[in-house]
Amino acid sequence: MERVGMTVCCSHTGYRTTMDVMRLASKPVIFSHSNPLGVWRHKRNIRDEAIRACAVTGGVVGINGIGTFLGTNDNRPETVVEHVDYVVQLVGPEHVGFGLDFVFDSAELDEYLRSNPQMFPAEDAFKDGIRMVPPESLRSITAGLLARGYRATELRKILGGNFMRVARATWPR
Repeated sequence: MERVGMTVCCSHTGYRTTMDVMRLASKPVIFSHSNPLGVWRHKRNIRDEAIRACAVTGGVVGINGIGTFLGTNDNRPETVVEHVDYVVQLVGPEHVGFGLDFVFDSAELDEYLRSNPQMFPAEDAFKDGIRMVPPESLRSITAGLLARGYRATELRKILGGNFMRVARATWPR
């Protein structure tokens, strides 16, 4: 993947594969849309060890906005702020971004979930739909980070600068 200019993403890999990728990577690796297990215990969230390994590659963890990965189907901006701050405290503001994973046609998604319950784990409680953090919540999320003392330089990195840095390092010129 690195050889052909693809940015390597581990959001849909298991722990062992993730750690193998991190060990073998020569360029930054990302989690395009993943949340820290240290904030919310969900089997899809990622361990601190994987977050640290991602940072060692120069990579970025993109915090997602899917409620079941943030909390109990929680889509509040304050919850996203908690996830961002946790990763920043763990590895620094150079390794955090956003990958909200938002679906604009939520009615279609809800119907798909209702029609295909066998495809989704029962413990995720998708039967009532998925709450998502909409992109317009980024203003509230930014305000929450400012209230926690984040500086403008850190926010520019978190709000897109970190992913731009990774793209420049991984995409062919």
